[in-house]
Amino acid sequence: MRETLQRQLQEIMSATKLDNCPRTPDSVGRSARNGRSRALGALRQSRQAIMDINTEPSQNEQIIWDDPTAREERAKLADNLQWPGSPSQQSEPLHVNSINGEMEVPYYKQSMTDSELAEIAACEVIEAKKNTAAKFPAREETETSSKDSQILTPQAPSIAFPIANPPVPPQPKDQVEDGNKPKVKVQPRFQLSSLNPQERIDYSHLIEELGGVVLDKQCFDPSCTHIIVGHPLRNEKYLAAMAAGKWILHRSYLEACRAVGIFIEEEDYEWGSSSILDVLPGISAQQRKLAVAALRWRRTLQSERKSNICAEGAFCGWTVILNVDQSREAGFRRLLQSGGAKVLPSHSLSNYKEATHLFADFSKLKPDDARVNVLEAFSQKVNCLKPEYIADYLMQEPTPAMENYYLPEVVQCLEKGLDSSRHSLSRKRKVSGDASTLKKSRLK
Repeated sequence: MRETLQRQLQEIMSATKLDNCPRTPDSVGRSARNGRSRALGALRQSRQAIMDINTEPSQNEQIIWDDPTAREERAKLADNLQWPGSPSQQSEPLHVNSINGEMEVPYYKQSMTDSELAEIAACEVIEAKKNTAAKFPAREETETSSKDSQILTPQAPSIAFPIANPPVPPQPKDQVEDGNKPKVKVQPRFQLSSLNPQERIDYSHLIEELGGVVLDKQCFDPSCTHIIVGHPLRNEKYLAAMAAGKWILHRSYLEACRAVGIFIEEEDYEWGSSSILDVLPGISAQQRKLAVAALRWRRTLQSERKSNICAEGAFCGWTVILNVDQSREAGFRRLLQSGGAKVLPSHSLSNYKEATHLFADFSKLKPDDARVNVLEAFSQKVNCLKPEYIADYLMQEPTPAMENYYLPEVVQCLEKGLDSSRHSLSRKRKVSGDASTLKKSRLK
């Protein structure tokens, strides 16, 4: 067995030749690294062949021994091999000859120490890293060129900290009024009043087909923009819409919208306009008054809103105390609030300083219902009026005088005050007359 091994080693040594021709440092380093890598591969194959030849069981066991000194040397050698100018790069290259397609390794390679084997392994690792680094830029250029061909415009850099409230681009403006304020298109919201059931069904479908909203409520809804009225009536819905300055239109408006398929301008179909009143000569005087009042309040409030004046409604600035029966209190409250009034929740004396108007009707109150102190409220300059003043304030032009709507308690108080003032005035005149007579008698 040993003779066979020695004969193979002699054949390897005879086949190995050293090349003594001069080389530059770069070529020597590259050839040395290539030769060492090939020599290491051949050495591994030869050792595998030797292990295959050995038949003793003890020869098949592999013993691994960790040499600390060799480990330190391998680390130092790896550091030195990273620099092209390292002396280890100038060593003579190793040549490997091929005989019959098999790699042969010189004899002295078999007797290498662990440090030498580590050097060869380190050369292979460094060579592999350099080859990878040489190929990587080309791959980057390929990827960059492919991305450039796909993306025509550069992308903005990502934001490290996202904005909490990103800016929103302005919406397009359809029309401009007064040169500054844009006219924003609002979805029309309709309420129907004084129409028969069939007309309600027909007009509700039409409004929805044209893109509007139908508010099917018995009482007035402040969110509505238009109200379609068959005949003007002095009810809560009509008066509340008037106090809020809403569009109060004749049913012919929806018929005109049906003909063109869209919502059209409202002025020619508004209750109170000449185009409507001229073709309806049979309406009563009160209906005509209600129609004209609706047109007047809508124009007044619209002009005040353009001028940034307080135009919440016809009752803007009112602070009201209500003292009526419960069946009517909710309707009065909705009517006053739709016109911009503030309705106080109670009748306490502390509210008298804040209130501007008091509306009371004691004739329909129950014996157990609370009653306000009218004289105390009047003494604090609160206008104590009958509820009828609310509707007449909306309907009449010019505005009616409050004195005609004072509560009976206020009228009695005023009459007593007038009588007392007249009596005191007559007494003053009598005293002044007696004094003048006395002066004349003294002069004589």
